[in-house]
Amino acid sequence: MEVSSVKLTIYKTNPPALHIHAEGVVPTPGYTNAQLVPYVYIQFPPDGIWDFDFVADKPDGPVQQVLSPIFADYVWDGFPAELKGVRIHGACNSVEETIEGSRSAEVQRAREGQAMKA
Repeated sequence: MEVSSVKLTIYKTNPPALHIHAEGVVPTPGYTNAQLVPYVYIQFPPDGIWDFDFVADKPDGPVQQVLSPIFADYVWDGFPAELKGVRIHGACNSVEETIEGSRSAEVQRAREGQAMKA
């Protein structure tokens, strides 16, 4: 599997949620159950970039050798304030996407507003 793109969207929920959308290419049609699986960390990553594996179940039986698109989504409720971006790993490559400064500031303001309401 090769990762071709990653898109991040912040949902203004309470607490804020991060929607991660990854697109890629697999060597044959028929892959199912595409997922983004987060790495488990003992402590926050020092660079603020969280890692995910882009995985899917291979097709059963013989299939044509035709490159095929695949995608997966992950919604991260209450993601940490230290998050600067994500890195999505496929079997062939990885793609990194960061949260832009304006979005980080927006999330911080949303979190401060929630703290004031509590």
